[in-house]
Amino acid sequence: MEGFEVNAVSKIYYDEKQRPFPVLHEISFHWPNTENIAIIGESGSGKSTLARLLVGLETPTTGKILMDNNDMASWSRSVWRKKRRIIQAVFQDASGTLNPARSVYHNVEEALCNLTELTRCQRKERIAELMELTHMRPELLQVPTRQLSGGEQRRLALLRALAIHPKYLILDEVTSGLDSISTDAVLKVLEKYHAEYGCAYLMITHDKQTAYRIADHIFEMQKGAFVREAIRTETNKSSKKGQ
Repeated sequence: MEGFEVNAVSKIYYDEKQRPFPVLHEISFHWPNTENIAIIGESGSGKSTLARLLVGLETPTTGKILMDNNDMASWSRSVWRKKRRIIQAVFQDASGTLNPARSVYHNVEEALCNLTELTRCQRKERIAELMELTHMRPELLQVPTRQLSGGEQRRLALLRALAIHPKYLILDEVTSGLDSISTDAVLKVLEKYHAEYGCAYLMITHDKQTAYRIADHIFEMQKGAFVREAIRTETNKSSKKGQ
């Protein structure tokens, strides 16, 4: 079965006195490779920790995460490097994944050089295509990334991730702090990209309206556990059940 299987995953951190601080409590869900899902909840509910586990930035304390039937815990660094072609992530603080001193073009091309086999000409064409898709002005390509606004950096990080043509894309609060026009622009990009390339999204957000616009399946998280789930039907009505 292709997709992600998260099985009874828990995550515990420890403070400076080695006292346990549980963040996730036996989370289980299935993310099919054809489906967009959303995880909603307030700050501190464990959403971003879950995102970091799914992209291998951290490992579960207990439980398993399978991607396309493969246990992610067994992957070496070299294997993870290859898997970056399949799964990408865009976090709220986009600056952490971008080189601030290099140009917009270099930031995107670097990812294409490392994770695809596109020629120089093909890389140029894909970057131009995505600049248009994300409504970023072509003249920004030569601008150092540090000169971009926060919203522009967020869109650049999204562009960089989409350029790889990933199979899975995790979006952690990508519309947080954006005005309604910018939010709508980002969501239109995601909708169009999903329709054209079939990339499956996992969107982490505190905004229910955004979640229901993008996702087919929505989970609500509180204090590190799922408390509700909803399925978007063809009529955009939701059937809910407690867990």
